[in-house]
Amino acid sequence: MEILEDRDLAKYLFDKYSSNQRKWNFIISTSSVKDAFFDAVVSNPDEVWQLKIDSLYKPNPLVMGTKTTTDSTIIEKKLENTSQFGYRKLESDVLKNLRTLSEEENSNSSNSMDVNFRLNSLLSSLDPVKPIKGHNYLYGPFIFTKKRIATFHNKQDEISEKLSYRMHENIRRKYSSYG
Repeated sequence: MEILEDRDLAKYLFDKYSSNQRKWNFIISTSSVKDAFFDAVVSNPDEVWQLKIDSLYKPNPLVMGTKTTTDSTIIEKKLENTSQFGYRKLESDVLKNLRTLSEEENSNSSNSMDVNFRLNSLLSSLDPVKPIKGHNYLYGPFIFTKKRIATFHNKQDEISEKLSYRMHENIRRKYSSYG
């Protein structure tokens, strides 16, 4: 099982995304497992990666992951009513719509379900693109769930344990006072 970490993982996934921006998903479980780390799944039509994240609450978390044998269509089916993950170019009309939605939500002039539906519709109307330096993009959506990621594939628990062990080892190397 090959495990990629931090920049290597980010570069690999970004290069894959750059070659095909369609049907990407990014799911993060907000329920940390017994190891206190968080599980995530990144999928595209060609492959599925299981990730381990040390924290959801810091700007640059430690992240590592490995490719799994999970069929990406399983994840697509579970998320069929959500927007695909990706970069979406921010044009002035999109910014105006986002500002209007934000103002409506802040003023409580419409219910949050309506605002969420309209936001999802706005995101779905924008095709994911390969980002180009010097332009502005929306990045996401990240799907947060309280469910355990292991529900996608029966080997997920085993992979999660191996990633946790590796994460602990990396943290011990970086921070000598860590347990």
